[in-house]
Amino acid sequence: MPPQQDSARIVFLIVLTFWIFSSPDNGPLIAGPNLIKDRLARQRAAHGVLNSTRWGDFDPTPTTSDAQATEPKFLNLTGFRERDNLAWDDLGRFRQKCDEWSLNAVGMPEAAQPVWQNATGVVHGLWHRENGSVPRFHSDYNLTEISPNITWASGAFEWSRNITGPAGKMLVRLEDDEAAGTEPEVVDPLVLHETEVRAREVTATITLEDVEGSGSQWDMRMHGVHWPRQGAMLFTTTSEKFAGIFGLPHLTSRPDFFETSQALLNRTLDKVLSKKEQLFFLDQTDPWASSSDSPSDVFNPTAHCEYLAYLQIHPPDKDYLHVQPSLTGPENIVKAIHEIEEELRFPQGISHLGRPRLQMSAVLYSPDCAFFLESKGPPAYAPADGMHLQGMKQETFLYSITVWLIGLGLVVFGQVQLLKLQMRETSTPSTLGRISFYTASIMLLADGTVFIGSIAWSLSASTTLLPSLLVTGASFLAMMTGNIFLSEIYKVQEPEWRREERDRERQRQQTQAANAARYAAEHPPSSTTTTTTTTTTTTPQPALPTANIPVIVPSDQDVDAEIAEVNDANTNNNATLPAPATAPNTNATATTASTSTPLSNIFGRLIMCSTLILFLTLATTGWRPGIRAAYFNLLAFGYLSLWWPQIHRNAYRNCRRALAWPFVVGQSILRMLPIAYFYLINDNFAFAEPDWTSFAVLAGWVWIQIVVLVAQSILGPRFGVPKGWMPEAWEYHPILREDSIEAAGLPIGLVAVPSSPATMERVKTGDEGVSSKRSNVYSTQCVVCRENLEVPVIKAGDEDPTAGGVAGVLARRVYMVTPCRHIFHSDCLEAWMRFRLQCPICREELPPL
Repeated sequence: MPPQQDSARIVFLIVLTFWIFSSPDNGPLIAGPNLIKDRLARQRAAHGVLNSTRWGDFDPTPTTSDAQATEPKFLNLTGFRERDNLAWDDLGRFRQKCDEWSLNAVGMPEAAQPVWQNATGVVHGLWHRENGSVPRFHSDYNLTEISPNITWASGAFEWSRNITGPAGKMLVRLEDDEAAGTEPEVVDPLVLHETEVRAREVTATITLEDVEGSGSQWDMRMHGVHWPRQGAMLFTTTSEKFAGIFGLPHLTSRPDFFETSQALLNRTLDKVLSKKEQLFFLDQTDPWASSSDSPSDVFNPTAHCEYLAYLQIHPPDKDYLHVQPSLTGPENIVKAIHEIEEELRFPQGISHLGRPRLQMSAVLYSPDCAFFLESKGPPAYAPADGMHLQGMKQETFLYSITVWLIGLGLVVFGQVQLLKLQMRETSTPSTLGRISFYTASIMLLADGTVFIGSIAWSLSASTTLLPSLLVTGASFLAMMTGNIFLSEIYKVQEPEWRREERDRERQRQQTQAANAARYAAEHPPSSTTTTTTTTTTTTPQPALPTANIPVIVPSDQDVDAEIAEVNDANTNNNATLPAPATAPNTNATATTASTSTPLSNIFGRLIMCSTLILFLTLATTGWRPGIRAAYFNLLAFGYLSLWWPQIHRNAYRNCRRALAWPFVVGQSILRMLPIAYFYLINDNFAFAEPDWTSFAVLAGWVWIQIVVLVAQSILGPRFGVPKGWMPEAWEYHPILREDSIEAAGLPIGLVAVPSSPATMERVKTGDEGVSSKRSNVYSTQCVVCRENLEVPVIKAGDEDPTAGGVAGVLARRVYMVTPCRHIFHSDCLEAWMRFRLQCPICREELPPL
């Protein structure tokens, strides 16, 4: 049993938790059901108002004449009351614009052109802003009076979704379910096409990007009614300060739209409310919330601008339908549209010309923030400035995503095949040591990012599940193959890293010792300190053995470094004679060398980087367009810089070629293809604007890296690099001179070839470009291929003007000279060194290429 004090603490915590979660301003644990019941009561009352009103009951700006003047009429709905002070003065203007858009798109209502009956799809375009006749600001409204039982999180701050710029972009995602709520109600969905559907429920997610204003991007979910025969749709947002969906029929411009939408909403809203009232404790979401995160908006609502949206579908292209309306009549156009939509939903193999386009014109009106947004297009704007909202139907949109995912899976699989070929080429420690660890890490990082992204996509995919699984499998195969390849590179290069780290530590210690000696020389100790030190050092110390210390060969075979460590330790011991307790200072270097990063930690860092890149990419949806474009350009530039670490590795190790050319060219092309889709294709599924200039820069950067790799292979890995920039390395293609014979500078076995006409002619016309006036030809036998090897040798006292030029580099590329002064054909020795770093003649260790 706990002590009494602990029991009191437990009781206090329980009471505090109960009080916190019972507060309306905090979580939904206790207060949630009560808040939901209050909201459902308000919505049920609003539904009663919708059911009992008629056309004309809401008329905030009635028309006046000399004969009769009518008073403004308002509804007892939140936002539709006169005391709410919304800018309803422009409602007539909004209705007029709706009729104008419909007239320009399909013609007169009596003879309207047939349009798509199912509006499910994605459209995007440009918009321009117009001010309302009466200005409104957030300070003009009293939210406590409009909705007295609601605690607003925003307070007196500026409202969200407020568009301030003159122009921007718009993206609309429509969900038009024919089997959902319809008017008149039809039980059997198969007879929907045989019965005239007057109205149908529809949902839209509209994204507004204020490009020239605040730079913000707002997403809102709107609910409304679709009249399929006319191709018109009216949407509205709904919140605690605006009962939009319950007053939507009164916002229409025609009595027939009012009747059909009222009959539809009376029935469908009642069904939703009845279900919510039964499950109010379990389901606490608002079915008509305009925010994507509706649970947080329920308990901590934020004030934002409300919107009305009117979308008019344009008739499809007659060339796509293969129908001449002047000869066949509108009924055949309706039949052709119906056949195409049935084929898209239930494919039967019927071929059509191209992909069906979906085009709409839109006008948005904010009754509380008092402004209009209209899509750019004829007749107000020229076609070059915009064609309203254009896009594709849902089936076509999903098909484009499916094709891209299949293409991405094939691209990743091609990368795996190229990587397997490269692993087969670099199957020895000598060849693995040439490859840059960071180049392989960049490729593995990209494959891991694709794998994580494809998994996240597959979890929420429905129609595109199989293609996304294809990408997931291919990227998993690429990631595992890359892991194996990177592990092999790590095993070979990790001892090299430890040696370099040990050398840096030894150099640092020597620098510190030199600085300490310099400081002691510049600041001699005082007499008191000298006497004390002398007295202390006169105490006899046991002599430490300095001879017969065994030298243990390390695992990396670096015997010289180990001997140097032992010698340094002996020198330090003899100079300072430390106490036995402090003698193990000689292990500092070994401790430093053992602190190399394990491979598991490297893989963990790559996983963290992939996850961070994905989350950062998702966060860019709310950034300004310029910053977002700069981020993607920078990300693509870093991804396509995968050959630059290999260029540095070649120069560092003095290696001419580490990777096979099919691998370099193939990987460059395959890794640029997915990026090219978004930079070059106009109708990509992400609706990204093509940017040919940025892609040309990225492609040029990849081409420059490949050209540098080619130049390193032909002219040498350090061609054009200053001498002091890279550590010393053995030059396998030195300049051979006759005056180096006495200094043992020429390779062993070279014999001067007698000057014959044939030899002179061969030297004059040879590819080496070495003139016979200043060079002799020496000959020997290559022990690898048993063929004759003739090399040019500069005469004594002569200067070779091509020694540092391209001609001299190409002339010396024929032969290779080892540190043990043996000479071979370049191709022969390179093939030998792929398997052994030993001289074929004397078996002496050779520096790696």
